[in-house]
Amino acid sequence: MQSTNNKKIIYLIIGIVILSVALGFYFFKNRNTNVEKNGDDTNYQNFNPFGSGKETDGNNIKENDIENTSNLEENSKFKKLTDFAVAGITIFEYDRPLDGSKVVEPIKILIDSSTKDGKKEIQTFLNKELSLNPALKIDGVLGKASISAIKSFQKTKTLPETGMIDEETNKYFYKLDNSNIQQTEKVEAVKYVEKATGHIYQIDLDKNTQNKVSNSTIPQINEVLFSDNAKSIIYRYLSEDKTISSYLATMGATSGNFLPSNIIEIATSPTKDKVFYLVKNEDGVYGTIRNFIDGRTNSFFNSSFTEWLIDWDREDQILLTTKPSWSVNGSLFALNINTGTMTKILGGIKGFTTTSNKDNSLILYSSSTNNGPKLNIFNIDKHTSLDLDTYGLADKCVWSNDGVNIYCAIPSKIVGNEYPDAWYQGLVSFDDFFVKINSETGEKETLANSINKISLDGVNLLLNKDESKIFFINKKDNTFWSLDLK
Repeated sequence: MQSTNNKKIIYLIIGIVILSVALGFYFFKNRNTNVEKNGDDTNYQNFNPFGSGKETDGNNIKENDIENTSNLEENSKFKKLTDFAVAGITIFEYDRPLDGSKVVEPIKILIDSSTKDGKKEIQTFLNKELSLNPALKIDGVLGKASISAIKSFQKTKTLPETGMIDEETNKYFYKLDNSNIQQTEKVEAVKYVEKATGHIYQIDLDKNTQNKVSNSTIPQINEVLFSDNAKSIIYRYLSEDKTISSYLATMGATSGNFLPSNIIEIATSPTKDKVFYLVKNEDGVYGTIRNFIDGRTNSFFNSSFTEWLIDWDREDQILLTTKPSWSVNGSLFALNINTGTMTKILGGIKGFTTTSNKDNSLILYSSSTNNGPKLNIFNIDKHTSLDLDTYGLADKCVWSNDGVNIYCAIPSKIVGNEYPDAWYQGLVSFDDFFVKINSETGEKETLANSINKISLDGVNLLLNKDESKIFFINKKDNTFWSLDLK
């Protein structure tokens, strides 16, 4: 009996050991692979869904050629502007009241006492200076009351009390010309919104001080768009029922307005006084232009195809690009705002992302290759393409005001080739160096390198007016940064 029990115990121990080994092997095979993900990628997952994606092949690594800058303290060019994640940024100009040290005094103009109008101005002057009660009648006739007032005024200035407007007295009678007084100065500023709270901040570029300009709370903002003066803002966020909400608010106003639910894409006009957005319906999508100020709308676009990205850089024309994927051919179309007609510009390109210059004459686009996404320039008039011999994404670039040069955040290494999908989904992130590229010659100039000390994956690039700074969001954590170019 005892022998039988011993055998059972032995069998039980052996079973536990086998089960432990099996479980250990299972968890080892299904362990999480260490893939770097974006700290807060809900904006891409929910507003630009590209599926779940998969890990990239670590053996396929493409390094961009980087100019040797090891002797330069280039990281000093970068400045972290926020410690919190931002939902969007804009650059604008506004009239700021002058501080006391800059206020210009009004011009003093002597009153001509020889004319009737001049005498009226002197009577007005005396009423104010002497606080006369009763006041002189403003009739341009210097009678007894006016002469008496002139004597009183001469006494205050230690002048002979003649009651006459002689040369010595006349120099005290003047009026102020306020027409040329400068009460404000035009300054350039950046405005941005905190993702977690919806609070609005502003930095005047000549002072570099951050100020909170609104503490109205709208939590968990995914994206914001600004009007031309940055006073009207569209907040985009996911509601509890996973509806995409778009709320238009104006600073100083008591209430705002909701735009249609589930706007899948939206962009501002070149002058930022209007927005164009796409909403799904039973037939596909419809497109509407809405005025920021008066709320007027014009729905003029319908498409059975629903996966579009919007680029609005010319007032009379909107560019629509099919949403990109590394394995699917994409196309670019021009939508005429006046007629509603669409014209195909370019197509048949995998991993196709685009951004255009201001007159839509040149298109910067990226295309998938076996070594990763590569940048190209397409000239619409000549219908020719130029290979820029640079690996990167058009999403990480901004055009110069001259319409020729481009500023880009270029990945130092490209891992795998499934782009832009893997980057959109947050499966990979980049360590960028920043370059200036001439779209006509392909010539490149390295501006700064974030590889060695600062890990930056630049998106939403913006240039200030004189192109002395690039402002951008670090996709790794959505913090706000600047890069000095001069």
